[in-house]
Amino acid sequence: MRKGIVLSYNKDVKYGFISDLNGQKIRFYNDDDLVILNVGDLVQFAIGVIKNRPCAVNIMMLCRNQNKVDKHN
Repeated sequence: MRKGIVLSYNKDVKYGFISDLNGQKIRFYNDDDLVILNVGDLVQFAIGVIKNRPCAVNIMMLCRNQNKVDKHN
């Protein structure tokens, strides 16, 4: 699984972008109303394909809204 930081999230359309720890921007879609993601959250995720595009799936919150994150943990 990869780790990354939430770059953006639009609650109305339920999608956003994660920057993985290699700097790659990955789209995600959050259809779970119980999971609230905010910009700056550290998350863990897998890569899947939705509508023929790579995207983050199985997103798990690791740390909420951190300005400085240890990228090696």
